[in-house]
Amino acid sequence: MDQRQSSTERVLEQEQCNLTGEPNQNLPINEVGSTIQPIKKRKSSASGSRQTSACWEHFIRLPDDLVDAPTAAYKHCHKKYLCDPRTHGTTNLNHHILKCFKKPIVLSTDSTQTILTYPSVDGKLVQVSSRFDKKACRSALSVFVVLDEQPFSAVEGEGFKFYSKVMQPQFTIPSRRTVARDCFQLYLDEKQKLKAFFKSDCNRVALTTDCWTSIQNLNYLTLTAHFVDNEWKYQKRIISFTVIPNHKGETVGRKIKEVLRDWGIRNVSTITVDNATSNDVVVTYLKRKIANMNGLMGDGECHTPKFAH
Repeated sequence: MDQRQSSTERVLEQEQCNLTGEPNQNLPINEVGSTIQPIKKRKSSASGSRQTSACWEHFIRLPDDLVDAPTAAYKHCHKKYLCDPRTHGTTNLNHHILKCFKKPIVLSTDSTQTILTYPSVDGKLVQVSSRFDKKACRSALSVFVVLDEQPFSAVEGEGFKFYSKVMQPQFTIPSRRTVARDCFQLYLDEKQKLKAFFKSDCNRVALTTDCWTSIQNLNYLTLTAHFVDNEWKYQKRIISFTVIPNHKGETVGRKIKEVLRDWGIRNVSTITVDNATSNDVVVTYLKRKIANMNGLMGDGECHTPKFAH
């Protein structure tokens, strides 16, 4: 079994080498010092028909001596599927091509193709039109500025303008003020999505807060929400980053209450605060002012200050 498995991996490595056009340094060496000879391609199917489905551009048929039944392996992630034409069609193969994250993004030479699929920044597959879309381009530019923490003036650089014109000559690069407005609109859109999640799908939210004073003598407060999403993955989002008049307990508590009301968060499970005496007042204020705190662990009677800072 191990020998057949290694042989299968060798076939896939050779196919990957053929795709990239570069020699694979991991291929075994024979006695005379040259790499092994490529394995001959499998003959056509039992029915004598040729493999005409487009999926075979991404799959390779494994030799009969390496598998118990006709099997195809995806060239980019090596996932294997049964492919006997008499009992299995190409549905599974085509479905894997659509969902695989390792699929290279290649523009089709087919002039009728209008939809492209690619993995987004969060790992999910996104379908977009290959036709020019001004709104989509501006939205993607906003995501670029936010994710890479670029200044708004980045769009005014000569290098960026040249790159953008080569990528999409029809796109007119907006000014930095327009980009700033687009980024703020992106924030509002994402905030609405998160508020909708908190309202309908989120059972519990844990909060952490932090306060500090800047060198300009400004008092800052951040409030972070921690929760589990619909896929049971831990998530955290900063839901407030604001200047407050002072760090008094009632001031901080009032601000937290205001933020929770703005976001529509009612089911709070825990609140973690700094290990400061003033935060005792914060916790007391929140327990008294926030109506629905039944979700708090221990009915809100267990108050543990934050030890690590």
